[in-house]
This record gives sequence, structure tokens and C-alpha cells, in this order.
Amino acid sequence: MSAEIHGFCDARFRRLEDAFRANFDDGLELGASLGVLHQGRLVVDLWGGYADLAETRPWQSDTVVLVSSTTKILLALAALMLIDRGLLDPDAPVAQYWPEFAAGGKAAVTVRDAITHQAGIPGTDPPVPFELQHDWAGITARIAAEPHWFDGRRVFCYHASTYGFLIGELIRRVDGRQPAQFCREEITQRVGADFQIGLSSSADVSRVAQVRWQTAEAPAAVNALVMRLAASIGPGDWRSWARLSADIPGANGYTNGRAIAQVCGIAAMRGTLGGVRFLSPRMIELAATEQVIAQDPQFGQIRFGMGFALDGDFFPAPSPACFHWGGYGGSFGLMDPRLALSCGYAPNNFLAERKQDARGARLWRVIGELLPTL
Repeated sequence: MSAEIHGFCDARFRRLEDAFRANFDDGLELGASLGVLHQGRLVVDLWGGYADLAETRPWQSDTVVLVSSTTKILLALAALMLIDRGLLDPDAPVAQYWPEFAAGGKAAVTVRDAITHQAGIPGTDPPVPFELQHDWAGITARIAAEPHWFDGRRVFCYHASTYGFLIGELIRRVDGRQPAQFCREEITQRVGADFQIGLSSSADVSRVAQVRWQTAEAPAAVNALVMRLAASIGPGDWRSWARLSADIPGANGYTNGRAIAQVCGIAAMRGTLGGVRFLSPRMIELAATEQVIAQDPQFGQIRFGMGFALDGDFFPAPSPACFHWGGYGGSFGLMDPRLALSCGYAPNNFLAERKQDARGARLWRVIGELLPTL
């Protein structure tokens, strides 16, 4: 029996609905949502499956789910906004705004380095307790004290666990607001997107989809750096209210495909969405301009712009104009300013793949085939 899919889909994007349904039919999904904006208008808003592991609670239009590092899209947009406002200089040292960060050989690390995962502190060693991530002052002090992992050399290494605190503390230092508050007041509320960094109310817990965690098979050979990164954060209770509500701006976002597409619509529409200007076109050009191409120890070769991955041979996007990012478990957001298109996807069956899994690959392939027709 074919999966029951809810919502709507513009006729031009029917093949994308077919691909979304096929992921369920192939047994790859538990529950998921998918959204697309084209020229600032919501043209795909789909959801289906279940929001609980027992498969008794259907996924609803307002169901949200943890999207892990897809949350970093909000952080990158926030950083660009502060650059646009003249509050951050991308080529200034991070320590100009956060003096304590200069410790451990990090005095020369720039804001640009931080936004592009070249700050030299991709993890914490020794590992920090899980609970310390819920203590903003404690975790940022720990990151400020962390010695540069590469002896001051500029090296691209994905900052999975530290990125949010690094960019988030820069936001707090120059704006005064915590990153979750800044993103809520300056981005998601103005867009009308149901995207929170940490739940703001216990009433929202009932809408959060349970995650089916799947453990990845250990690769045949794991280098010491990857193992060091994986050990950065100790184990803990991901279902506690302390965790659900924590301001962990690089990984603790709760949202759905529609809202990811809405947030990404800011960049797809070159900075102005729904008549509201968020960013100048210059900032969108900066986001899409190659800052580094490197061999990341976790993802392999990657081409990176100002906060987003760019199209490349080793990490191809649906079109050369797209930039994007995603999160552990399979969620993603992408944007194509050339065609004014953005897309968001959020599942709760967390397939533990180092790179894009079969579900995302199918959706991206169809998007790539549709783009020339728009």
C-alpha cells in the first residue's frame, strides 16, 4: 500500500511529491516533511508517516523534529546579517569581539575562519560533559580556553559541536542577545517560520517527533582526528527538558520542511522575502562565493562558501547556483538564488550516513531535473 501523504504540491513539482512518497514506499522513512518556496511562494508543503516510534501518532502539519546541524543555516544567516550591519568584520580577529578567545594560540583566528569552519577548534579535548552544553557561560569559556588543534594553521575541519557556540557567542558579544533569541526575533518570527533553537515552551513538546536513532557501521579505517572529534561530547539524555530547551545554536533546532524552506527563502530571494529585507544582495553573493575547497576528515573533499556548502564534484548540489547544508539524520536546506527556489526536508528516521543518504539523494536528483523547467 502506498504511503498516505498530506499537504499540497503545485503541479509543476509533482515529481518531487512522487519522490517523497517513494522514500516511504521503499521503507526509508518513519515520518518526514518537505517544503519548497519558489519566487517567495510556498509551492510544496508535504508531510506523512508517524511522529512516534510505535507508529500510532501521525505526523501532522505542525509536527517538528530535531534537525541537528541544519540548525547551522540559521547561524550562518545571522552572522551574515551582523556583517551586513557593520557589527562584525569578517577579516577581524574573533578576539577583537571576544578577547578570551585569543587563548591557546587562537589570536589570529578571524571571523571568516569561524564562519567557514577554519577556527581550529572543531571539538573539545578532553571531552566536555553533555550537561555543559546547557550552560552557555560554561561551554563558551571552555571553547575560549581550547588550544588551537592545528598549531595556528588555517585548516578546514567541520566544527560540528563547537560552531554554534563560537558563532553564537560572537552574536551575543556584538548584539547583546543570546543566539536563539536573535534568530527568533530577527529571522524566524519575521519570516513566519516554525523553527526554534531550543523549545521555548513545554507546550511544544507534544508536537516534537520522536527520533529513531540508527547507529552507523564503523568505517574500516577511522583516523585519530575523527575519533577525537566524535569523543568531544559525553553521553547524556537527549529527551530531557534541559536538552529540548537548550540554546545549542549549531545543533538543537526543532522545525519541519516547510519552515526550513521559508528560512532558506531569504537567501533564495536575494535577501528580501515577503517584502522584508533581511540581507543585502551583496551578502547573498558572499554566501555563494567560494571561501575554501579542502579535504574534510569527516566528509571528504568539500567546497565551502560563507557558511554554506557549494556545488562541487565531491558534494554536488542540484544546480551550480545552489548552496546548502544539512544535519545528522538526513535533514537539509538548500537555496538557489538564480531561480529563487529554496527547499527544506526534515525526517525523524535518522539514517546515520556520513554523506547524503538515499532519501536526500533521490529528492536532490528530482530537484536538479526540475530546475531547468522553472
